[in-house]
Amino acid sequence: MRTVLVMLAALALTGAVRAEAPSPSWRFPAPDPARGAELAAVCTACHATTIAPKLDRQRASYTFRALLAYREGRRQAPIMNSIAQSLSDQDLRDISAHVSGALLDVPPRARTDLPGYRLATAQCLSCHGETGIGEFEGMPVLTGQDPAFLARALADYRSGARADPTMRAVAAALDPSQDAVLAEYYAAHAWLERAP
Repeated sequence: MRTVLVMLAALALTGAVRAEAPSPSWRFPAPDPARGAELAAVCTACHATTIAPKLDRQRASYTFRALLAYREGRRQAPIMNSIAQSLSDQDLRDISAHVSGALLDVPPRARTDLPGYRLATAQCLSCHGETGIGEFEGMPVLTGQDPAFLARALADYRSGARADPTMRAVAAALDPSQDAVLAEYYAAHAWLERAP
């Protein structure tokens, strides 16, 4: 054991073993949502339409981590990679705080009448909850998202175009024909829209 520790210490001194820098926090230093509104003005060109995922009232922790992944090249989308390259950690925090908005006090009720209800509760409940809001920081809100975007995301996880080991396993367990059923189920719930 002592030999191993001595070897690791020697490698660390020579720079052969490098500790990875910690990931920046999405909460600290505190975000400035007003500044985020100014920075996010350009985002509405795509994200206020159906060509890109909805951001309004998305979980700030998820938005921050997604933007960070685009900036670092761990997630690929040419437009997003190029935009994120110019953003600082604080920019990412501010934008994420702005787009998260205010959450409703009462989440939507699960649409048990829809064909995707049983599939969603069997496959997605533990992370995304019954309606796609979930309770974990860092988890995306699926509720009210565009169904085409959700179905494409599942296909991308299955193919490996989007990298996440948990989602890849979930998507691999689904028949591709079930993607649209799940997508329609989550899209049928209202949440990712600004509160009046």
